[in-house]
Amino acid sequence: MQAAVYESYGPPEVVHLCEVPIPVCKDDHILVQIGASSVNSADVRTRALDVAGPLKVILRLVMGWKRPKQPILGTVFSGKVIAVGSLATDFQVGDRLFGCTPGLGFGCHAEYVAVPIKAAMAKCPVKASDAELVSLVFGGTTALFFLNKASSKIGSTLLVYGASGAVGCMAVQIAKRMGFRVTACASDMHREAVLSLGPDAFLSYTNKELADCSTRFDVVFDAVGKMPAAERRRLLSDKGIFLTVGGSSVAKETREQLEQLRQWFEEGTLKPIIDSTYRLQDITAAHARVDTKHKVGSVVVLMDDRS
Repeated sequence: MQAAVYESYGPPEVVHLCEVPIPVCKDDHILVQIGASSVNSADVRTRALDVAGPLKVILRLVMGWKRPKQPILGTVFSGKVIAVGSLATDFQVGDRLFGCTPGLGFGCHAEYVAVPIKAAMAKCPVKASDAELVSLVFGGTTALFFLNKASSKIGSTLLVYGASGAVGCMAVQIAKRMGFRVTACASDMHREAVLSLGPDAFLSYTNKELADCSTRFDVVFDAVGKMPAAERRRLLSDKGIFLTVGGSSVAKETREQLEQLRQWFEEGTLKPIIDSTYRLQDITAAHARVDTKHKVGSVVVLMDDRS
């Protein structure tokens, strides 16, 4: 099968297309023919070892000191089941599923992936494309994981910092569903795109809007992990809750989260946000797009013209 592999850490150019064996479908796995995946922050940070301080050493120990133990990146998928292990009683050949590989398993930037049956995955909505579904998974499950830590009361205020990224786009929409009064914060160049998600207000951090903001919020969610500490202290109420993807708490994806995302998608109240799409053979360009840090939503990788 064709797969995007990287054999050393570095810039987007270390990723290249290669022919590798189709994964073996073990008894407690299913084999999925992938229609689409995405390149997200977990992929580019792992590829480039883009983590701070001692975390870089830890990441090398886990992923491989000199070269990656798992050369195929990609955490999310949408596609069709083509084989099932003997223990995979919940799935059948022909099922369309979307989800993610667990932990640091990766492996989704390829034509096929073997997925453990305990992984977070769910059946695809009938009218959804593979590209739409993979744009929900990473951002949606991450946003749900963190926002569920903050109970919403009527009138509770929430600031989403980094509202134009894959996580931020989902967080704005999900927080509205949860009853928050949402203020979205992003670059001014993304104002129109973020406002289309339905926040109650928008603040730009590339002009003086955020600096001049005197509102203090019940919840501040840093969806990119880069909010300055002084800004956080200024904008958070005295008993407020601060949530960040850049801390020690790591999002855990569940099947229940995916079922919830699917329900909202089918109801038309959660829309996928696709920044751009690339073919698998153009995976280097997809990584480069994410590295710009100017994308809106998800960068999708299509395996064929039917996705």
